[in-house]
Amino acid sequence: MSLLKVDGITSGYGQMEILHNVSIEIEEGEIVSIIGPNGAGKSTLMKTVFGILKPWTGTVSFNDQQIGGLPPNVIVRHGLCYVPQVDNIFPSLTVAENLEMG
Repeated sequence: MSLLKVDGITSGYGQMEILHNVSIEIEEGEIVSIIGPNGAGKSTLMKTVFGILKPWTGTVSFNDQQIGGLPPNVIVRHGLCYVPQVDNIFPSLTVAENLEMG
């Protein structure tokens, strides 16, 4: 059973397609890193998975529940959150505490 499954996602901004037919499958216990140069679509993929952007095509599921296209506040209730890359949001908190705030 996949923990997170992205199947055939196409997404982007306005009329600009950034992701085309992207698929990944992450099993429970796996550690995954998504790397690439600036503009490769890493952030667009994350924003699509976490509901900030709606997928144009394809599906996103978490724990076998369809979450693609749901708003972020609903996706959070399924156990996923998005913490954008910024300097410490709360400098007085630890890394773990900052992530828990996500």
